[in-house]
Amino acid sequence: MSIDQDQLPSKESSRPDDKGDSNEVGEISNNFNEATQLDKVDAVKQSQDQDTSKDQGLKSNDKDTPTPDPVAAEGSTSSSNEEVDKSSVSTKAKRQLDSPLDADNPAKRSKPQGETPEPLKPSKPAPQTSVSSAVTKPEAAAGADSPPEQMDVEEAPKSAPTPDDEVNPSTSSSEKSAAMDVDETKSSSATDENNDTGVAANTQSDDDLDYTFDLIDPALSGVMKLEDMIIPKVDPLEPLTFRDLAELEAALQIGDHYNYGEDDGWKVDWAGNLDLFRKEVVVNKNYLNTQPSAKPIRIDYCDWVASNARDKKDLRGLELLFRYVYHMKGTPCMAKKILAHALQRPAQSSEERLDIIIKAATRMNYDPIVLKQDGWTIKKAENPEGPLGGAIYIGRRVMWQKHEAVIVAYIPDETYGGLWKGVFLEDLDTFDMEPGELQMGMKKWENKSRQKTTRSNTHSGSTRFAATAKFTVPGIENGIILAKPTNRASKGIMWPARVRNVVEGKLTADGKVRRNSSKNQIHVIFLAPFWNAQDADASKITNATDPYSVGPLFEYDTIEVSEYNIQEYTHNSISIEKLETGFKFLGLPKGVFARYLDSHRLAVSLKTYSLKHMSKNRDSEDQLLASASLTESHILSVKAPIFPDVVLMLPFEYILSKLAHPSELAASSFGNDEDTQEPAIDIDAIVHALSPPECFGKPSQEPKNNSCLTPETFPSSPDANFTPAKSVKRALQLASEENNGDADEIWSINKFASDFLVGLFQRESVNDYSVEGVGLLGTLITNLVAKLRQTCSAYSTYGMHEKVIELKKMLCQCLLIKGHGEDCIEYSSLPHGVSKMTIITEWRKACERIYKRAVSKLSFSGVGNGVTSVITDSRCNGHVTQLGSFERPVRLPAAIKGAKRAGAGRGPNVLLLNEVEDSYYNMAENVVIPKAHKKTYIKRLKTKIQSIPPDQKGVPLTDDSDGEGGDDTMGSRGSYAAAVVGIGASLKAVDMVVTGKCVNAFCAIRPPGHHAGLELRPMDAVSNGFCLFNAAACAAIYATTPLSQGGLGLRRVCVIDFDVHHGNGTQDILCSTYDPKYLYVSIHAGGAHINGYEDEGSEDETFRHLLGGRKTEGIFPGRCGDSSPHKGVLNIPLGTKVTASAMGSALVSQVTPRVEEFSPDLIILSAGFDAHENDPLGMGGLSAADFGHVTEVACQMAYKTCSGRILSVLEGGYGVPCCRPRNDLFLPPSEERLLDLGEDLPSNMDDEVHYTLRQKLEKCHEEGFLECVQSHVQSFVKCNIRK
Repeated sequence: MSIDQDQLPSKESSRPDDKGDSNEVGEISNNFNEATQLDKVDAVKQSQDQDTSKDQGLKSNDKDTPTPDPVAAEGSTSSSNEEVDKSSVSTKAKRQLDSPLDADNPAKRSKPQGETPEPLKPSKPAPQTSVSSAVTKPEAAAGADSPPEQMDVEEAPKSAPTPDDEVNPSTSSSEKSAAMDVDETKSSSATDENNDTGVAANTQSDDDLDYTFDLIDPALSGVMKLEDMIIPKVDPLEPLTFRDLAELEAALQIGDHYNYGEDDGWKVDWAGNLDLFRKEVVVNKNYLNTQPSAKPIRIDYCDWVASNARDKKDLRGLELLFRYVYHMKGTPCMAKKILAHALQRPAQSSEERLDIIIKAATRMNYDPIVLKQDGWTIKKAENPEGPLGGAIYIGRRVMWQKHEAVIVAYIPDETYGGLWKGVFLEDLDTFDMEPGELQMGMKKWENKSRQKTTRSNTHSGSTRFAATAKFTVPGIENGIILAKPTNRASKGIMWPARVRNVVEGKLTADGKVRRNSSKNQIHVIFLAPFWNAQDADASKITNATDPYSVGPLFEYDTIEVSEYNIQEYTHNSISIEKLETGFKFLGLPKGVFARYLDSHRLAVSLKTYSLKHMSKNRDSEDQLLASASLTESHILSVKAPIFPDVVLMLPFEYILSKLAHPSELAASSFGNDEDTQEPAIDIDAIVHALSPPECFGKPSQEPKNNSCLTPETFPSSPDANFTPAKSVKRALQLASEENNGDADEIWSINKFASDFLVGLFQRESVNDYSVEGVGLLGTLITNLVAKLRQTCSAYSTYGMHEKVIELKKMLCQCLLIKGHGEDCIEYSSLPHGVSKMTIITEWRKACERIYKRAVSKLSFSGVGNGVTSVITDSRCNGHVTQLGSFERPVRLPAAIKGAKRAGAGRGPNVLLLNEVEDSYYNMAENVVIPKAHKKTYIKRLKTKIQSIPPDQKGVPLTDDSDGEGGDDTMGSRGSYAAAVVGIGASLKAVDMVVTGKCVNAFCAIRPPGHHAGLELRPMDAVSNGFCLFNAAACAAIYATTPLSQGGLGLRRVCVIDFDVHHGNGTQDILCSTYDPKYLYVSIHAGGAHINGYEDEGSEDETFRHLLGGRKTEGIFPGRCGDSSPHKGVLNIPLGTKVTASAMGSALVSQVTPRVEEFSPDLIILSAGFDAHENDPLGMGGLSAADFGHVTEVACQMAYKTCSGRILSVLEGGYGVPCCRPRNDLFLPPSEERLLDLGEDLPSNMDDEVHYTLRQKLEKCHEEGFLECVQSHVQSFVKCNIRK
């Protein structure tokens, strides 16, 4: 390596008689040579005094035992003949010497950092003991010549060494090392003379060697040269003395005195400590002390030791490390043989010795016997083992760090599930892979192999085309997509379009058709575009009542193929509510909606026709790619269907003119469990009407085939109403007699259950469709309706408190029966052609209709239907952050102010609850939080907060032992109570919503919580992101906890997170593995092109760097939100900035279908408003109105699935303008605008803001966090009426 000579001291300063700074590179160069000579002198002295010191029982004395000079100890020892005591060894080393360390778990494999290794053996001469022999008994005499008790290398020590044993070595380690190197042949001969001494020779037989060949991968067997692996008999290596250990720590620069890096330290396992021979050490430490601005010179420990070696005896630094690893508990027997053999094998020079040592260190990482003794499986399994596959992957090729490797071993692991050991074929270096890394590595290998095959079979083409050659979207087989027009008047809005098949060709300027020759373009027809009104006749524009609908109904365009220009078209029917919702996010004038509706009418009709009446292309992907190559077109153009000319020539403009205009449609309303559906245009029926006999006015005689029974095809009950069983009839009669004023019709089962479900209940009337076990559902639902009718009849006689209790009992009973009925259906036998999922869906709808009827009938002023609650607590203000933090205390008063502007506290229908009861606080602290977070995390956080002085604020709360990770999560003495009371508020909201006290609720709390996971910094995040405890996750856990355990017993809860950051904590707690009780949805900024691709070897790797070569730092919390690990998680990253159109598209096309399929019993919103266009984070483009639209979409999902049960907890959002004047004596007073929060701002709350942040917050006076909360609560109020 090149060294800057300016960093090194001058030649004059390196003279021995100079008093200034010495040249440390020169000073260190002779360390191990001097240490060897000093140890020889010490050894002679120790040998002479051994008998005397043992007879007198001498012990180490701190006053008499000097500590090595930390400066001179970079590999050297003190010249004193006295012993080195424990104070010269690091704290970690003292702990390891005084108490055994468990290093037996081979699955840790260097993953943990900063832990201490196994304690060393006592510093006494070891007898020559066979590996397979038992522990030798100590001799009766305790004289100087009697050897101490020596433990077998395969057994653990049964008790810790005594202090006398530890500090009084009888033989110097350097003397033994010198003697070993001086006469290696003699040592080897001595070992051969007595088979009971020394480590047993390698007992590998020819069969064992053949077995090894069978186990190891064929690609490695030749490189490893297993036939050369036979090791002769070797002597055991001597344990280290305290002097040796201090010398080793000083040379490695680890421990308490010589630690220069954040990751330096002893590792927990033998392999990790062995790898320290590659550790970098600083060689100009003294110069850095005098010149702090200089750069440290770092050299690999192995290279440094070798560069200072004059002969083969001067590799003491590596010898000490090998001896240390040799005597660790858990070091495999075969690894000990290799270590000993590397030091005892004859060598002619230091270079040859170094080569032997490096080869030995490398070999121990892939040696099959070492791996097997260390607990690894080295034989490939024939079948997958467990969910991860286990040893089935042994022998698989992977690409890792852009180099080819092979998997050679597998071991189970509690933390990761399993670890696989890979070996680079190039240099036999090894690495461990976690399950995700293994899948990534195999994927890279497949991609690399595929690329090689492609390159060998095809000529080099355009890189740009290669990047999009295989790009496709789901549903392209039906011909309809969402595409971005090239016309600037379209404002870049994704619009429905039909993809032209390659055989349709391209329209030229003269109207002729020619074959498409562009490989990365497709030709599309936009349906009912709004931007082409200027192309219409002037007369049409003048006389039109809808100026956006006068342009041509179809527009031809050619677009580039990319994920930014093309998306899947997800609509399968015309839902007026969903279309209205999606349109709100487009930012278009309201007059465009008529054209928007027509475009989807055309798209759905064409898609439906293709699905039902057109045959699909059955060619394989490779065949389609070949066709695209032959026609010089893109694969999308090959996959697109060829619609008949008669379909494309239909008078669609006339047909659309006969359909209802949006102004004639009923306005969408919340509270319905069914969409306002418009039938799709039946193109097939229109085409058939143009042919005989329909064209003659005669109906078709073709019979319809209903092979599958659905709610539409299942025969209804023969009676007008469902006839319940006799035992239930009596209950209905009693309820009817007590409430004669109620018409029987409104309590008929047919008012709640569909004809399809009633048909299943009619076991006596419809025997052909009787369902074993499902008949019980009829009894359950009839009894439930009878109970509700009876409760309603007596409800007026109850007091207010009794009404609340009866309402809770009725609603909880309804939800419990709903879950019980699902279980009955799950284990029932079904008739042929009946879908189990269809029955469950209809059952859920029936129970939710009863739930809504109960809320409607049993509500009264301030309770039940039409009520929204805002819950907060002043104790949340006790969480005080530091100056300059985005998460300021004034966020909570601003949120309350916004809620009040939305009507909170003004009347009985929008409640403002300012206190969380102690019962919820205690439940949160003692029951729910321990279920969401690990006890170690809770204890750590609580202890940290309790240690903060009452008058101190802005203290890091989530930093680790190294001081990392706490830069953004600050707090004060009141932070713990604030976090717990926030959880209590969320539990109270769940109780109020589920038990019918209100329809929806907003929890104005802080600190936020969606980045707080099971433990500190979940999912590899760099910090906790302002969060302490996770309110959304705790609320979900409480809702799904059984009634017998104090919860509400719900079956499924969905958490939707629209904060600009991914909620890694919520996903970690609820969905680290798939749990059918939870669905976590997150719409956030991010993506692989921002946070980096996991597939480093892919062609898209260039996108990991921004233009100009600067590497992107990504978006907090990292890659965890870029993909969805299983079906219980739906992560939708939206790029560097969250826009309204992207948010709306994600909600309508992805979130809504997934949530409706999941059918939750409760929806919880993690309401973060930091995606606002004025938020100081600068990562969003949403307006306050957009957040209102997001809330309305979520409420509509709640009405479709769970009778509108929804609540939200405050997460991010930092656009709160300054609320207090600046207190700066060095700046003149200025006329600055302040946000007036009035009485909502506590008098003792400060708001110190840095000047740069103040500048960013100025634009929030126009619209910011307060207005976002206001819009959010207003949408809750708008949607709090159940119908």
